[in-house]
Amino acid sequence: MNVLIVSILAPLITSIQQFPQLYKIYKTHSVKDLSIYSLFLIWLANMLWLLHGYYLYDYPLMISGTISLIINTCIILLYLFYSI
Repeated sequence: MNVLIVSILAPLITSIQQFPQLYKIYKTHSVKDLSIYSLFLIWLANMLWLLHGYYLYDYPLMISGTISLIINTCIILLYLFYSI
């Protein structure tokens, strides 16, 4: 049972770790301290984790990968929107 809890919580917490950054960008309309290169690398890593979960048929990994991808895509879009 403990393995199941860890296998669900670890990817879930990892997937929402960028949410505070997304919220701060949305509230302050400022992206001056962010690196677009880091954001793209995080996005790429999330895409690879999502594909890894897909190939293993690991649903918690696929769900967390999807959540991470959505959050980081929103961050990149806000970066592009507010940096203009």
